[in-house]
Amino acid sequence: MASIFAKRDVLHLSYFITDYRGEKHRKTESLKLKDTRNNRRIAQKIKEEKEFELNRPVQKLLKHRLTLGEGEKLFLVYKKETAERTKVNYRSMFRHLSAVVPKNFFVSKIVKEDVEKFKYYMREKLGLKHNTIASYIKDLKTFWNWLIKEKFVSENIVDRIPLKENPIVIIPPDHFKKILTIFKNRNKKHYNFLMFLKLTGLRVGEAVSLQWSDIDFASNRIKINNQKGKRVELFPLYPKITEILKSLSRDGEKVFDFKDKDSLNFWKREMKNLGYSYTLHSIRKTFATDLVNGNVSVFDAMKLLRHRNINTTMKYYTFADLSRMGNEAEKIFKSE
Repeated sequence: MASIFAKRDVLHLSYFITDYRGEKHRKTESLKLKDTRNNRRIAQKIKEEKEFELNRPVQKLLKHRLTLGEGEKLFLVYKKETAERTKVNYRSMFRHLSAVVPKNFFVSKIVKEDVEKFKYYMREKLGLKHNTIASYIKDLKTFWNWLIKEKFVSENIVDRIPLKENPIVIIPPDHFKKILTIFKNRNKKHYNFLMFLKLTGLRVGEAVSLQWSDIDFASNRIKINNQKGKRVELFPLYPKITEILKSLSRDGEKVFDFKDKDSLNFWKREMKNLGYSYTLHSIRKTFATDLVNGNVSVFDAMKLLRHRNINTTMKYYTFADLSRMGNEAEKIFKSE
């Protein structure tokens, strides 16, 4: 059996392995997860996968007798080196899939019609958006390709769904000023967090997980753990950001005292009150557009936004050009 415990506010996994002499040895590994309620649920899943891996019989499973539930556990063991965020997405996909295909159903019996039912369930029952459904189908495709590779199934029944290009939604200056004024007068903690996002364009998860050890005031750099690409990146620490950071209390390791992204519902509540539809990610898109409108070169903008693909950055330049041309056309035809 495996067990979960916290050490210095970080979750660890402990389990026994048996060596070639039949002697048992305890192994402990850090899950690199903070001890939060949400992460405890993730740790429990990791524990179950480890127990499944340790208790797996030596003999091979009969290929045609693999159930969806067993396939999920084997697949997640196979993907154990994958980023935790990606594994969370896989688990969500399997959870939704099990509402359509029972976990005790043999994978060899799953057909294209089941995949279509899965899409229908996500669209009509869960009310998920097109790109969210496309993401889950991409995860199912990865799982199915693994089943084919391991010869649990032979036929490809999963086709990817093309992503729809999301429109760039930015927060106009007057709206942003109104939002910031509200939070400045109501909650300084929330205000400082929003100003930090506005000045850096960091992804919300990156800002929430930022620690004081990531801030280097001496060399004016911020170290960012990129959650999308599992890499460490640097961001310039300029005076306005420094001013905000130095105004914060340093009571713990984290720069901003939020447990996780689920602790940021204050934004959704205020947007509902104001009748706005902006998300916290809209602040990053606004930051990108501000760079373009400030005549920052595309390559510098790419570095500040930390995009791997220049085409992602170029979308904001196209958007800004269209807005500029629209304004110019308005001037010409205003009197018509």
